[in-house]
Amino acid sequence: ALASSGCLLPNGGTTVFVDSRSGRFWSGKGVLTEVSPDQKHCRVAIRDRALFVHRMWVDCVTVHPRVGD
Repeated sequence: ALASSGCLLPNGGTTVFVDSRSGRFWSGKGVLTEVSPDQKHCRVAIRDRALFVHRMWVDCVTVHPRVGD
């Protein structure tokens, strides 16, 4: 039920932190799922304050490796 409601982050991809320049998110923790051919835009899955997961394109300069979890 959680998967169909859009509440689970995808298993594949690289765990990342998306900083607030891309928007105000619940935690900033997300998953990088794709990078554009020019490497300027990154597709991420990130959880909002209502705990729903959104998949969106953001500038790659706002996406950072997540260390320690």
